[in-house]
Amino acid sequence: MPQPLGFAPNKSLSTGISVLRTVLIFVLVMILLGVTTIGLMGLVVHFKERREVELPKPSGPYAVGRSLFDWTDRSREDPYSSSIGKYRELMVWLWYPAAPALGAAPAEYIPVAWAAKLPWRPMTIPAKIRVHAVADAPLAGKDKSYPVLVFSTGFGNLPSDYTSVIEDLASRGYVVLGITNTFSAPIVRFPDGRVAQHLDAASFPRGPIEAVQSTGDRMVKVWAGDVRFSLDMLAKMNADPQNHFYGRFDMQKVGLLGHSFGGAATAEVCSTDPRCKAGIDLDGDLFGGALKAGIRQPFLFILSDWRLGPSWVQKTLSGVSLRRMKQHQSDIEREMQQVCRDSSECWAAHIQGTRHFNFTDVAVLYSPGMKLSGFLGPVNGRKGLAATASCIGAFFDDAFNGQSPTSSGLGQQAGCHYSPVSTMAEKTTKPNR
Repeated sequence: MPQPLGFAPNKSLSTGISVLRTVLIFVLVMILLGVTTIGLMGLVVHFKERREVELPKPSGPYAVGRSLFDWTDRSREDPYSSSIGKYRELMVWLWYPAAPALGAAPAEYIPVAWAAKLPWRPMTIPAKIRVHAVADAPLAGKDKSYPVLVFSTGFGNLPSDYTSVIEDLASRGYVVLGITNTFSAPIVRFPDGRVAQHLDAASFPRGPIEAVQSTGDRMVKVWAGDVRFSLDMLAKMNADPQNHFYGRFDMQKVGLLGHSFGGAATAEVCSTDPRCKAGIDLDGDLFGGALKAGIRQPFLFILSDWRLGPSWVQKTLSGVSLRRMKQHQSDIEREMQQVCRDSSECWAAHIQGTRHFNFTDVAVLYSPGMKLSGFLGPVNGRKGLAATASCIGAFFDDAFNGQSPTSSGLGQQAGCHYSPVSTMAEKTTKPNR
């Protein structure tokens, strides 16, 4: 018997409805799972933000002091804004070996007046973070002078974001000055209450790599100027009998270091300023004139772990961000070869299990999402920071004493594995790298 007209279409419609129902159920389940996962992560972040965290205890023999200073460079007009003042004005943070009074309370991680203006960050809230430095404590060791390090932060960071590593260096007998680059930092608050907000003009643009490179080449000159001015001010403090830091800085032993874009500023200054006796770039691409001028003094590139593949979140990203992630390490390697072409004192060290933000306090203050998204590596955060501080301190110890890292066995310390940049160049020439 022939089928009634319209039977087949009805069957097809029924099948389609069934498939649609299945798809809708699947989509709803996935949405529910996603919402549940986000909710659970939000709860974890919420509670982690509100936990109290003590930063790693410094490893050196000295207690640590910390002071903040407001400095204005009247030889430079600020290229980004006149809203704070005509001239370039900086807030700097100074950590140093100290002899605090018995029972003296540690300083705030970030002063309350600063923290109140900070944008939200995926980490423990500042008021719950415990540091070891004591605000404005007297220096340790009467009439003793200490080698000086000037630290440039990564773009969008504050010096306080590196407290763990800097406190450790100060406890080893270093004076460490951290620069807050006005208008590039997330916030700068001056003692009289003025606030310098982050400005797009002092930021990297979104767009093609050529635009990023051009902006970085201009901005690194400003940051390098901040470093040079800071060296001038340290020398002035050291020569002023009325200053309580008088004669306490060993200006013959000056090292520069920086993380990420701060590493570029470090290289820029070391390539032209003889006051830089040694330098360190922490996982940073180079910009500006350093590649052309080259570096001849002892210089170390401390790199995140190249062996780590991208996280599952990073694999899902597209566009400029993912391309830059994939190119980052190879770019740094190429730049190292170029900037060190005339130097026999260029070194590279890898900290095992680290990613880019393992060099900051985020390593111990992170939310779980920072690790899931690949911004932090699998290394224990405290161990990674300890290895970084050990690498930095030992390198400057040897550089200031005229020793090569290989002559002291430095490459085996605390998981910090050194090799000459020239050796890395030989490896890159091999096929099937």
